[in-house]
Amino acid sequence: MAGYIGKIEPFDDSTETWSSYVERLEQYFAVNALENEKKVPALLTLLGGKTYGLLRNLTLPDKPATKSYDDIVKLLKDHLSPKPLIVAERFRFYKRYQIQGETVNKYVAELRKFAEYCEFGNLNESLRDQFVVGLKDEQTQKKLLTVPDLSELL
Repeated sequence: MAGYIGKIEPFDDSTETWSSYVERLEQYFAVNALENEKKVPALLTLLGGKTYGLLRNLTLPDKPATKSYDDIVKLLKDHLSPKPLIVAERFRFYKRYQIQGETVNKYVAELRKFAEYCEFGNLNESLRDQFVVGLKDEQTQKKLLTVPDLSELL
């Protein structure tokens, strides 16, 4: 797509989630003012051979080009990113402790990533609590446990 701003690589599920790819793709479409009728051809061109082949199988007996942009995105989302089980995601979140040598910032970023599909009613409270529980430095942990309001912590 010569003359366009930016570059979108083919989708690779070993390095990126489908939802992340779609977010970047939609930003690419926006920055290049791509008209709606060109979104399907652009998507099919940018996907890459592996994902296009998967999409062909998912749309059989129809061709992918006969589907709407939203239908294609949903078909691939349902296949590539099935809805995770909340209890399993929360289990992973609560098992996540700071790793030896991991910075506090990296630990917080990892907790946020692990919380993505947990559907917590109050995400900030859950992040705060697990942050304190999982801290490697016991002295800092003990200090935090004496602070009445940790709402500004993360």
